[in-house]
Amino acid sequence: MRKGGFQIKSLLMLTFVILIFFQGQAQHRLVLLHPTVSNIENMVWMVENKIIDIPEVELLGVYYEKEAYNYTASEKYLAEHQINNYKLMKITGDLKLEDIYRENNCSIAFRKLFEESDAIIFYGGPDIPAAVYGQEEHLLTLVTDPYRHYFETSLFFHLIGGSRNPTFKPFLVGKPDFIIRAFCLGMQTMNVAAGGTLLQDIPQQRYHKNTLEKVAAMPLENQHRSYLSPFYPLSELFGGNFHPIRILQKGYLGEISRMSEATTPMVLSYHHQAVGKKGANLNVIATSTDKKIVEGLQHRVFGNVIGVQFHPESPSLYKEETRLATIPGSTFSPNELLTKSNSLKFHRMFWKDFSEKVIKSSRVKSDNH
Repeated sequence: MRKGGFQIKSLLMLTFVILIFFQGQAQHRLVLLHPTVSNIENMVWMVENKIIDIPEVELLGVYYEKEAYNYTASEKYLAEHQINNYKLMKITGDLKLEDIYRENNCSIAFRKLFEESDAIIFYGGPDIPAAVYGQEEHLLTLVTDPYRHYFETSLFFHLIGGSRNPTFKPFLVGKPDFIIRAFCLGMQTMNVAAGGTLLQDIPQQRYHKNTLEKVAAMPLENQHRSYLSPFYPLSELFGGNFHPIRILQKGYLGEISRMSEATTPMVLSYHHQAVGKKGANLNVIATSTDKKIVEGLQHRVFGNVIGVQFHPESPSLYKEETRLATIPGSTFSPNELLTKSNSLKFHRMFWKDFSEKVIKSSRVKSDNH
């Protein structure tokens, strides 16, 4: 009885803190998961340079108290750079593996984030524990931050629901046009939350290659990160890879492709895992050129829920001065590469459409408002 009373008191306190935090509405608010210094820098640059062009936008970086990352670095960065439109919010509450796909100690906070924002963005990151999607863990799966995955998978499940608990009523039932974008790990989290699984290592499970030499010899369009850079361990080389993708005409990316006139745009990838079994109510909207890897997902019911296996949020795509190297002594410009392949317009159109949708959106108000 004492333990139950403590939990109720904790939830009431959490609700009070969240209500205080959200007093004073910005015109538009984006919720951004995993607000590391790098993710903050990237998003602020994208907004300041109007790649994301949303007037009076407030950026709210949300994280879970048990994540491995030290968010005091993010607090320090925001204070030192006097970034006033980017706030941080820490979510508390016990959250275990068995709590992910049901109402839990974070559910009230999840609901409030949804109600008080115009869009939510899920970022990239390390591997999800295989137990989260009901599998044993592959030897090449590297889990470094399990609580981040519990938190973000549960949030995504609360938003869109999934087959692991089909009786749960997802938040987006109340606002089916709510905007969600998920990049790389974010799309994998979207798939897992909906009831899907992952390929735990693309080279071994999809291409049956088990050495760096064999994978590095594959065509670059079939490599989803750089498999050359590990051959030069003493050099600081870029670990991602640029490759074209195949856009399905039916779906959100098909619309972006037609508007940008980019049929097989080049994208930036940096991952070794991918969608396995597809989650409930998800449609594939893009694949690798050989059709073996899912590159884009769209929710069948909630059409503004979009996941991509690549990184349109990286400023390196848009900065003309950026140069990267995957082998020593040879650099290239991502911006020039995308421009020459008619892919830069695709990425800019992706964010232009996102910005316009956010501007037109209206927040869900709770019964208490």
